[in-house]
Amino acid sequence: MSSRLLSAKVHRTAASAIRWATRPGGSWFSSTNPSTLLVKRGRAFHLSDKPVKSDSELYNEAKRSVRSKQKGVFFGTSAATYLSRSSSRSLSTTAAAVASSSSLLQSSSSSGKKSLRLASGERCAPHERLLVLGSGVAGCAAALTAARHGVPVTVLHAGSVKEDCNSYWAQGGVIYRNYRLKEKDGSEKLVDTPLSLVNDIRIASGYRGALQRNTPLEECHYDASLLLNDPTSSKMGQICSTAGVNWNEDAAWKLALEGPTRVRQLLLGPQDDGAGHTSTGCVVPFDRTTLPTAGPDDDNDGMGKESPEDNTVLSLCLEASHAAPRIIHHADCTGRAITESITRAAAAHPLIEFRGDSIATDLISDEHSDGMVIGAKVLDKNTNKIEAAYAVHGVVLASGGLGGIYEHSTNPGGFNALGSSVALALRLEERLNSSLPGESGITSDLEYVQFHPTSLCLPNEARFLLTEALRGEGAILRDASGRAFASDYHPSAELAPRDIVARAVFTESQKAAADGSDGHNAFLDMTHRDASWLRDRFPTIHSHLSSRDSPMDFTKEKIPVIPAAHYTCGGVTSDLSGRVHGSGGQVHRNLYVAGEAARTGLHGGNRLASTSLLEGLVFGSSVGELVAGVVSDDDAMEKREELIQTMEGARYAIERRLAVEEQSYTSDGDARPVDEKVGDEASALLARLKSVMWDGVGVVRTPSGLADASSELTAMKDEAEFIWDRAGGDWRAAAVRDAARSGLAVAEAASANDVSGGAHYVLHEEVRSEPVSDAALVGAAGGGFGSEDDEEEEALVAAVVL
Repeated sequence: MSSRLLSAKVHRTAASAIRWATRPGGSWFSSTNPSTLLVKRGRAFHLSDKPVKSDSELYNEAKRSVRSKQKGVFFGTSAATYLSRSSSRSLSTTAAAVASSSSLLQSSSSSGKKSLRLASGERCAPHERLLVLGSGVAGCAAALTAARHGVPVTVLHAGSVKEDCNSYWAQGGVIYRNYRLKEKDGSEKLVDTPLSLVNDIRIASGYRGALQRNTPLEECHYDASLLLNDPTSSKMGQICSTAGVNWNEDAAWKLALEGPTRVRQLLLGPQDDGAGHTSTGCVVPFDRTTLPTAGPDDDNDGMGKESPEDNTVLSLCLEASHAAPRIIHHADCTGRAITESITRAAAAHPLIEFRGDSIATDLISDEHSDGMVIGAKVLDKNTNKIEAAYAVHGVVLASGGLGGIYEHSTNPGGFNALGSSVALALRLEERLNSSLPGESGITSDLEYVQFHPTSLCLPNEARFLLTEALRGEGAILRDASGRAFASDYHPSAELAPRDIVARAVFTESQKAAADGSDGHNAFLDMTHRDASWLRDRFPTIHSHLSSRDSPMDFTKEKIPVIPAAHYTCGGVTSDLSGRVHGSGGQVHRNLYVAGEAARTGLHGGNRLASTSLLEGLVFGSSVGELVAGVVSDDDAMEKREELIQTMEGARYAIERRLAVEEQSYTSDGDARPVDEKVGDEASALLARLKSVMWDGVGVVRTPSGLADASSELTAMKDEAEFIWDRAGGDWRAAAVRDAARSGLAVAEAASANDVSGGAHYVLHEEVRSEPVSDAALVGAAGGGFGSEDDEEEEALVAAVVL
């Protein structure tokens, strides 16, 4: 940046600070003298080992720091934002000095919302923040990490309570690491290594090629020097020549190497070497167990370390397709335990604000630049008002996946899992590039929608998830006659990858019951396990079944199951830092994505069990660090320089918009009259859409079925936009608008890929006219019989069983 341009920006932003200071009702300084405040800020951030400067010099230095890249002040945000910083790698190297000289206070505005204020009275500008869309694990991880490094955050969630998110409903657990299980050759080598986890992810993904890296790595930050693939590519990864699956091994290594640290940092307490008891995280009450013996050899770096209080360690369980028991859990409601803890920790942080009943309807971009994102239009469900929420630090898409657009889904109702992040991204790119639907590069791999193999199948009842952990604990899949059928489809039987088990259950459920009963032919059987143990291990499932009008007891009877849409393996295209990539690999500045909403290439064509919560922690934290300018290597330093310019541009664009809005006295915040009839139309359209998705873009797909579905969904997308224009701010119209856009994108992605792989299975009509064996139907897409991974998978399963 030239000195002349920098000088101009300093002058411009200093003037804007004064405008904000004197603006009626919008002051973010309670001080009437901004010059005095800047001098105080300069002294607070002045390093004690440097010569003392005059007030005039400090004032000029502070102005430059406020709007440029000088260390000490983070890009012009209020000094309040630095008081919680603790990392020596962040942009502010003098947080301790500030913390010792000032204190952060919370105050309430007239609306009762939390605001940020220093003891000196300084208040942060509303738009000097990061805007996170979604309150699940990924969104909270991004918020907590960014706030820990001094960035104010506003988290928007569509439900009335912040726990209303997909993460809440995860049953199984979260991947950690088994530091106890050693090789049987008497060595100290661990069975559960990062390489082992990466290989498990590869096998589950449907990628049949060999690993690019076979040398072991130990836990560390996965920086640019370790990358195997081109980070500038719009879709990092390698494409499998047989299955067509694009899997990013780099994403798997990042998860395996950084995952345990993120779990300790955000979820575990001191008894497990965690930092969750600090203000940056939380302590989740994971299940614990007592080791049979304890001695000098049981020092296992935290995981095997016994708690001095109760002589216990974290309990580790096995789930399908894992080579070792490495899953930590809280009974069968791990998602609820984590969500309640992490949202409570985030809400307690002074730099994080939650806003409920808030739906982002469109992203706001700067029309005077390359489309840099500067905020979002937000619908308030209570008032039906749509207002602009600006954010200098950018917007994070973290609202989950799109499994809820299917008729049979394990996702909760309401606004959850309707593909809002995908829809927001697609509408942004279409608006910027005027591209036709289906041609946008801002989303990838949307055809890979994972169907969970076992959801409760009862007439006229919503599908209820029966966790993967049941099969990990020995549940058997049987047909109506009692025959165990899973081994007919894969040598790993019930522990095969999810896509294979799902198609096996789907295939069996289509057959007439052998005993001539009600026709259902797929059941989950746990009756061979101890009844008391089952009820204690799976209390949520037991409670759900026993509380029905016609109670069921899974300790005594087989449970009818059917696959249901569960997880989106693709999503909004991003790199490993969470930056969103669009057509041609272009980076959408100031726009980030994390969690199920993102496509990093981690899952390829199919997700490994219990990776979702860890994915949210790892990649959400990476987004938070990127936004905060945390530096770990040269690549991060380059990104920080880009970030500086992006935030400067965003600030200028936002303040220009605010000035125009103030002068024209216009506002997007006027209430829109709601037409209940139109809202009912939206609900009816959503029901029809879900049926089309299940029938045409479901577990098993055909080219003609996909073509028909795409045609219907195109019409539904247009109808949904028409309803939205007439609905007057009804949230149901916003829901079907997002669902229709994301549903069409899934159908088009599936139509464009005629190679079966992972969760995407296409049965071509010319093949259907000839008999097809069940094993061929199921195994063709997921590494079943005939796959080069067969011997490897059998060996893994044998090792686990032993």
